[in-house]
Amino acid sequence: MARVEPVRVAVVGAGRMGRAHLRALRRADGVTVAAVVDPVPAVRSELEAAGLHVFAAVDELLAGLPDVDAVVVAAPTDLHLELVTQLAAAHLPILCEKPCGLRPDETVQAVEAAAAAQVVLQVGYWRRFVPALRELRERLMAGAFGTPLLVSCWQWDAAPPSDAFRARSGGILLDMGVHELDQIRWLTGRELADVVVRAPATGDDPDSVAALVELDGGAAGFVSLGRMFPHGDCCWVELMGTEGHARELFMWGDAGERVFEDALVAQAEAFAATVRGAPQRGATGEDAVRAIEAAERATRSLVAAAR
Repeated sequence: MARVEPVRVAVVGAGRMGRAHLRALRRADGVTVAAVVDPVPAVRSELEAAGLHVFAAVDELLAGLPDVDAVVVAAPTDLHLELVTQLAAAHLPILCEKPCGLRPDETVQAVEAAAAAQVVLQVGYWRRFVPALRELRERLMAGAFGTPLLVSCWQWDAAPPSDAFRARSGGILLDMGVHELDQIRWLTGRELADVVVRAPATGDDPDSVAALVELDGGAAGFVSLGRMFPHGDCCWVELMGTEGHARELFMWGDAGERVFEDALVAQAEAFAATVRGAPQRGATGEDAVRAIEAAERATRSLVAAAR
């Protein structure tokens, strides 16, 4: 059997998520880290000392294009559209961190840019690669719970983010909420309709919110988001159906970090397979559009409630 060369992946952005992707790519089968792009000199020096090829800007990366097969975009959210457009024009397959833009129109433009260039655009909704959630989805689709009535999702982080991160993230509903909204849609196979949100405190970016989500077909979703949780960064889901119930604490405490990293590894391997021509298993650009549209409806609800 002929040896399959690994997909050479560059990572744009070496912050918290960029570092997480780098760790995952090193563990992933069929993938190698080709380069890293980051504008911060101290970060570049650190990565160069670790033996990585480092560039200050995407333009520099593209000058060495023959050495790169695909790119992971892990830069701040407000740069997603610009980077996806630039990389798509260079005909590079892209795995973009969620939410792939700050607004639905930006996500749509990113999707259109990738489609026009005929390149893969996968969006980083890594929950789709958590084994416990995949099993729950399979059971739900097989009818094990009867008719779904309520899907409740919680995401609570240990502590609030820095002011610098808040300024570029789009707020709690965009930064955190899109994960839960995509998760509900993916788990149930149903589209997200109306979203009503409330928060215990006012302000542009409260540290906890609750959302009630209407799904087509009559079921409901509930989302709880928070940034001050004593057990660390934790996520869990509960499903109520006419014939069954399940509660899955798929990320809890210190063990949750391994779940997260394992899912990133599986996501990277699926992305590499798609780059080679396999069917796409990760979230598509259309999935990202649906999630951010629901997040925008949620944000409008939160703003209206605060008036």
